[in-house]
Amino acid sequence: MSSEARQSAEVPGSPQDVAAKVEQALLAEKCTITQRFPEALAVNFTTRKTMLSWELEGQIVVSPGAAGSRIDLVLNTHHNRPVALMDGAKNAKSAKKLMEKITASL
Repeated sequence: MSSEARQSAEVPGSPQDVAAKVEQALLAEKCTITQRFPEALAVNFTTRKTMLSWELEGQIVVSPGAAGSRIDLVLNTHHNRPVALMDGAKNAKSAKKLMEKITASL
């Protein structure tokens, strides 16, 4: 069973503007940007470790969408961390919460 979680959202605004705001939202959530792909409007990041969870690795891609822009988020267990039985459900919940915070900041 995969522990990968995906979330998508359609938001108003140009992809370039939305991508810049998404990156600001990630930094506000204390995520670490590990790689930027400006030409593809994509960013790889790592969430912070908390007392109750390990870091997660993620990628966000912003592309043109029907409402203006589409945000696609993928979260997965960090490659240096042990895999647990409930990771899929935990990652899905984390992805949903992160997408809600990102869309609220736009």
